[in-house]
Amino acid sequence: MPMLTRQTLASTLEELGVYESNRSDDISVTLTPDTVTIGAVTMGKLKGDKDLVPATLFYENKNQLYLLEELLRSFSLGDNILLVGNQGVGKNKLVDRLLELLEGSREYLQLHRDSTVQSITVQPTISGGRVEYSDSALVRAVRSGRVLVVDEADKAPTNVTSVLRNLLDTGSMWLSDGRKIVPHDTPWSELTDKHIVCHPAFRAVFLANRPGFPFLGNDFYAVMGDLLSCHAVDNPDPPSEMALLKQYGPDVPEDILWKLIGAFSELRSMSDAGTFLYPYSTRELVNIVKHMQAYPEDGITVALCNVLDFEQQTGDIWDFIVSVLHKHDIPFGARPIANVSPR
Repeated sequence: MPMLTRQTLASTLEELGVYESNRSDDISVTLTPDTVTIGAVTMGKLKGDKDLVPATLFYENKNQLYLLEELLRSFSLGDNILLVGNQGVGKNKLVDRLLELLEGSREYLQLHRDSTVQSITVQPTISGGRVEYSDSALVRAVRSGRVLVVDEADKAPTNVTSVLRNLLDTGSMWLSDGRKIVPHDTPWSELTDKHIVCHPAFRAVFLANRPGFPFLGNDFYAVMGDLLSCHAVDNPDPPSEMALLKQYGPDVPEDILWKLIGAFSELRSMSDAGTFLYPYSTRELVNIVKHMQAYPEDGITVALCNVLDFEQQTGDIWDFIVSVLHKHDIPFGARPIANVSPR
């Protein structure tokens, strides 16, 4: 959320006497053969097709466990879900981890600016030298009652978004080949071989970046938000980020991790304030720490170069970044000169 909008919202809530509730620090995940409990929320496992249940590397931390608790609550209520956040804050990780815990079958669909109604409903394949068309991830999820994860939802053209909205709102949707998805309570007497009955267990999870620069996406929340349980996903707070980074880089000194967290927190604040557009996320920080763990001889400067080198072409922005890193006692800004062997 932009800084001005966030401050206005916070001041309005304070005037109305609405304050954030205190959360327990001992949130955890408890699994039984049939249920999943995260914090205070318990739900029965979906027990879907094991081949379609995601398996992801996920390191637990308090901030993201709170988010998983809220997602599980929405899921247990039968809601379709929207996760909105900058790239690199862990939207895909959170959804995959939730479905892994629930043993839920996932179908994956990624949208882009060239997506069409045909491309999201029919999937071309080559078999025996011929092009054949089969059902897309969306149609398979609707028919089988799986969870459809729609990534980059904010990039979808308006006509695709309107079709998806109609599917969630009414349970019906025309396909490009003339078939039609119909609600699960449609009388059997009205069904033909051209109908696909929407499974009552079908759920959709949409992942979207915030609208505008630098992601150049549409305001997906404005179009679909009233039909979805919406959750904002941000970078973890410093203690949670430290817990995460220590698991990716157990041999990286803790004082260096705190310096990186402090520097990146300041860079994100500057991004929120409009100093520059790119929001330096947890993903960049994780990549730096993973590099330092795998190649400790490279040092922090080389690891930072892998993430920040492109910014050298941005002039004043590069100077801002270097000054922030120096402020947090991180040596950066001068590229090492490679040794050149004489001929």
